Amino acid sequence: MSFDLNLHAYRLLMEEPFFAALSRKIEKIATTAIPTAGVRVNPETAQFEMVYNPEFFASLPEKHIKGVLKHEFYHLIFDHVTVRKPEGVNPKTWNIAADLAINSHLQGELPELACMPGVGPFADLPLGKTAEWYLANM
Repeated sequence: MSFDLNLHAYRLLMEEPFFAALSRKIEKIATTAIPTAGVRVNPETAQFEMVYNPEFFASLPEKHIKGVLKHEFYHLIFDHVTVRKPEGVNPKTWNIAADLAINSHLQGELPELACMPGVGPFADLPLGKTAEWYLANM
């Protein structure tokens, strides 16, 4: 049986309808070309897309699936892939800073591999700062 992201998105939206309008506007594209998941603006259509690895999602417990979905939606809500994305900054560095900002709000909802302020290589960073703050202080 293949991984059905729509089923898990539906479960999240039933529990947290805040994400419903946004989720309906995002094309979701399964691919094993990436290790986890990400969001972007399609340069040809100017529409939001979420690309995700179904094998990664299938390996997660339900609470982490919901956490990763929320994480990706928050990138769009917080404009991390549009107006707040700084020019001239390494995209990977910006993504880590944005992940730290988002993950501060998702403690206990994400897989252990998630970048989390106060943990591992980010042990010296506090929770609850903006992506711009983390970018300047990493």
